[in-house]
Amino acid sequence: MRRGFAAAAVAVGLAALLPPVPAGASPSTQVFSDLQCNDCHAIPGVPAAARTDSCVGCHAWVKSVSGNPAAREKAMMIFPKWARYEQNVKTYFTVPDLAVSAARLDPAWVRKYLADPYDTRPAMSETMVRLGADPATIEGIVSWFASRAIPAAATPKPSAANVPAGEKLFTERGCTACHTFGGRFLGPGIAAAPDLQHARERMTDDVIAAWIRQPSTFGSVQMPDLGLTAAEALQLRDFIVLADPQTHASPVSVATSAPPRSPVAAPRWDDVESRVFGKICVHCHMDPAQNEGRVGPGNGGGFGWPGTGIELQTYGSVRTNKDRILAAMHRREDEASRDYVQPGELPAVLVRPKLPGMPLGLPPIPADDIAMVELWYANGAPQ
Repeated sequence: MRRGFAAAAVAVGLAALLPPVPAGASPSTQVFSDLQCNDCHAIPGVPAAARTDSCVGCHAWVKSVSGNPAAREKAMMIFPKWARYEQNVKTYFTVPDLAVSAARLDPAWVRKYLADPYDTRPAMSETMVRLGADPATIEGIVSWFASRAIPAAATPKPSAANVPAGEKLFTERGCTACHTFGGRFLGPGIAAAPDLQHARERMTDDVIAAWIRQPSTFGSVQMPDLGLTAAEALQLRDFIVLADPQTHASPVSVATSAPPRSPVAAPRWDDVESRVFGKICVHCHMDPAQNEGRVGPGNGGGFGWPGTGIELQTYGSVRTNKDRILAAMHRREDEASRDYVQPGELPAVLVRPKLPGMPLGLPPIPADDIAMVELWYANGAPQ
């Protein structure tokens, strides 16, 4: 793997290092605002972030304006690069509602996941950001999840005898239209639907059965009610928790037989700005002079991480921060085998670098585009 971050053979047992979920707690929701979770998620009791601060809110606004001819004409006059916004805004339209997540996810799994997230939705280009949060802060989130969990009725222990019937239901009731299931069912999937190979870790057996039988019990959900009997729900549950998902390990190296090539023979500032810095980096690393004082979470700090003090909207700042910029891009490549896996793959177990890679929460910048940035720097960063 690049830049010396080796794959680890054994994951750290985080659950053993943290205290158990407290019973009967009334946890504060302030932690969600402090970590800017409301920039993306709807969270009961937590106001949505202002559009100018919100990843989801801003992207939804761009999409809405683009669909309104009069509003779009006005936006084109106010924002010189509006056409680029429309072209680049492709993410953060689908994110989990934390009310539903808390109602069904096992708090013990949430604790481990927040400390070291991984890709659970291979059809979604976004992933859970790696938070710069200490164990006590994570525990505050876990306590909130535990306080909102909806109890499920006790069910029989999963039985291998139910697996064949459960697999038949899985295909006949259309589960493959939305979900992948490891390498066993590699259907196209939809962004919001998790790969079901992870269900046995994310939820208890009882909750999985209740979720399959009547998803609406857990809130306003996209999962449809399949009209299953209790016995059928158990058959489908047992298939999901016992069947071999037929996965293979995600590759931990981005090395290829030939080094990536720059898509531009002699890149200049306009090339790297339009393809990389102005396309993605600027969303978190804003120039305050161009954004009414806003600097973004990458420049000023966010999601528990300190600010870098780097804006990536102007030539001068990008030119003078070469080493830090390239190191952050390559760290994201290192994390990709855990944060972005293909259907049929298991997320790799990694030794995480001290600082996260960039762009945080999104796939790595394509290797050819990184090669273009490196060539631009090597040529003296021409304007």
